[in-house]
Amino acid sequence: MGRALSLAVIFFLVLLPLGVGGSTLFQLPVFSQELVQELPWQSWLQSAFVSFTFTVGLILAVCYLSLWLGQRITAGLSSSRVAPLLAVPHAALAVGLMVLLSPSGWLVRLVHSLFELFPSPPAHWWIADKSLVTMAVVLVIKEVPFLLLMIAAQRDQLPIQRWQTQAQSMGYSVRCCWWLVVVPALLPRLKFPLFAIAIYTLSVVDIALMVGPNTPPLIAPRVHEASLRFSDLAGLEAWLGQWLLIVLGAMLFVVVAINQTVYRRFGLNAIGRPIGHSAQRIGSGFGSQLLLWLCGLAVLALIVQSIAGTWFYPALWPQQWSLERWLSEWPYAWPLLQNSLWLALASAAVGVMCALLVLERQRSQQKKALGWLPLLLLLIPQLPIVLGWQRALGQDSGWLWLLWSHAAFTFPYAYLVLHGAYISFPSRWLYQAQSLGHSPFNAWLHVLLPQLRGSVALAFAVGVAVSIAQYLPTLWLAGVSYPTVTTETVSLAAGGDWRMASVYALLQALIPVVLLVWASRQGNQQRWKRKHVRN
Repeated sequence: MGRALSLAVIFFLVLLPLGVGGSTLFQLPVFSQELVQELPWQSWLQSAFVSFTFTVGLILAVCYLSLWLGQRITAGLSSSRVAPLLAVPHAALAVGLMVLLSPSGWLVRLVHSLFELFPSPPAHWWIADKSLVTMAVVLVIKEVPFLLLMIAAQRDQLPIQRWQTQAQSMGYSVRCCWWLVVVPALLPRLKFPLFAIAIYTLSVVDIALMVGPNTPPLIAPRVHEASLRFSDLAGLEAWLGQWLLIVLGAMLFVVVAINQTVYRRFGLNAIGRPIGHSAQRIGSGFGSQLLLWLCGLAVLALIVQSIAGTWFYPALWPQQWSLERWLSEWPYAWPLLQNSLWLALASAAVGVMCALLVLERQRSQQKKALGWLPLLLLLIPQLPIVLGWQRALGQDSGWLWLLWSHAAFTFPYAYLVLHGAYISFPSRWLYQAQSLGHSPFNAWLHVLLPQLRGSVALAFAVGVAVSIAQYLPTLWLAGVSYPTVTTETVSLAAGGDWRMASVYALLQALIPVVLLVWASRQGNQQRWKRKHVRN
């Protein structure tokens, strides 16, 4: 029974989405010598090069920044410190950071109020409305907490305490043990999460439309724009762009795979004399606090912007406060919020249940490594797959296909979050329960599941956040019948209306924040009970 259910999950949420989405990749568009000559090859290759190099730099930065923070955060702090960073969706964070860090944003106003340096918005500010730097800041703040969560899950499966004791007995510091012993063991386990981050960065459309550069444009928004035009040349550009994304994704897989080899060969030798343990704690603690402060200030900037009336530069605070924007938009925003809510809750529930089925099958087979098949949709650029869904199912395919498209992405994320805790659960407890007369299902329901309550709650909350953030599946499958706060936020922010976008960005962040705070409380309560039971 378990094997049949696990196979059904893999078929409906992995193989079927790939089959439907990938079918259009093999449907050749109209080819002619004239069309081939009209293609702007140099421009497309430039976009591909910029996208690839930007993605490589970003995943390396996210990887080693997370490893630098990982020793302190996963050892001394609970997932509740990561939850606020995971809760705010990418689009909402992008809007908040633009309100906070743009040339006329809150930070510039604060600097001017203190030092009177900027009587007018600076012309050459380090973060522009649309640039690679802006996009990198948004993605780093969002992806580092996700990778920290993956490091925490994998860290529990390694005998790090024993390694540190042995290293200290040989005269090495805790920091030196982390980089020389623990990190080489962690990097192979982080291969799939890193590749998922790389593929998301390469193929993300909404963030690129909101804060990405216009010249040269990244390849994903170019493919998206070409798919919206109805001409033979646009069809050829969209088809070639999709294949270019696939090729770049394969190249990124090679980059992520050799990262651990390069680190072993060159990185370990480059580690010089270790700094003191206290300095390491201060440095990593400052990094985690900086991420939390940036995220918190971005949300605060959204709140202020959404209720600001008259607010002229360089005033630090609005001259007038007004709820007019909320009152005028609420009749339009409430149906969008309802669509986002039911879609996120339903798809997250489906994703978590299906992840539990697959993990239970994997546990019964005593397989502890991350499976590549449940993660397959995260390892392929999203844009070609979703475009294939839209062309196969239609522009307005209905709520059932929309729910299916979201569940296809909540399932692999739930699998990633649950994997470490589920696989490390001691199976002997289930055998003892069965020896006392419980059926296998009752033992699973009353013994295993309560022990994983915190992890299941976190996986559900992450699934909700993933569903809320889905832009292309919602836009292309049911953007007319079931628009969400995400589609409206991206539309307003891409048009430069930051004030109105702040209203929808706050609504977009509301549901994930509430659920991730709830999930972190569940995890804290579970850890408190375990601690007192042991004592």
